[in-house]
Amino acid sequence: MMKIIKALLKALLLVFIAGNLQAQINIGITASPNFRELGGIEINDGKTIREGLIFRSGSFSNLSDLDAQKLKATGLNTIIDFRSDFEIEREPDFIPESMSVNWIHAPIGSLDQSGMGKFMQVLTKEDFQQEDVDQLMIEANLGFVEYIQDFKPLFDLIQEEDAVVLFHCSAGKDRTGLASALFLHALGADWDTIMEDFLRSNEAVEKTDLSKMAMYGIPEDRAKALMGVKAVYLESAWSAIEEKYGSADALLAQEFGIGQEEKEFLRSKYLEKRD
Repeated sequence: MMKIIKALLKALLLVFIAGNLQAQINIGITASPNFRELGGIEINDGKTIREGLIFRSGSFSNLSDLDAQKLKATGLNTIIDFRSDFEIEREPDFIPESMSVNWIHAPIGSLDQSGMGKFMQVLTKEDFQQEDVDQLMIEANLGFVEYIQDFKPLFDLIQEEDAVVLFHCSAGKDRTGLASALFLHALGADWDTIMEDFLRSNEAVEKTDLSKMAMYGIPEDRAKALMGVKAVYLESAWSAIEEKYGSADALLAQEFGIGQEEKEFLRSKYLEKRD
């Protein structure tokens, strides 16, 4: 009997592992390793996000033919680009001519060449420390909260019935990470689920072409310190949201017009019962 019980437990564990490996599919675009869909993420009440409806990523310029085919296979029809003109000039989105896409520029705050100065001071100083980068990223995430209204185009578009949306920034981890966190919260995700999605950006670091950072003047050997995320980055932004608005729900209602009725629509569009 014990052998049977152990065998059943092992089988259940394998099912659990397989299910989690299948959740939140990375699209496999080599030139944009943080390109993934939110479909498959488990939300409360036994529901998951439907596949093929909403995607997040970093920049995706100079795609190979294979990468372009993978992008077309997503079926997306709306792209929201959170980057500044400065960033877009250096890495414009690669959108195959055969794709019919509504491209929307929704820059979060203002990042230009002069705004990179503080990052450069930290990344090029002789006594370079990871802790300095962490503080910069915390400050950056706090800054996103100050410009939170800039995320509104995303939250308008996800309410369109037929929109298949990709939202992205340069690395797909900070601006995109906060946007994803707010979207998941609107769907009813718990904090652990939100944070797991945020931290998944770290999986892309080893696959990222760090030589691209040279176009921003960032030494390649130090760029890796800038490419990852830590829980404290999102925690800092979330604390600032709660301090400023009282709650993330209050922010969604006040800045994006997403109250209970709108949440119910989003959940009906994006969620489905697990098998």
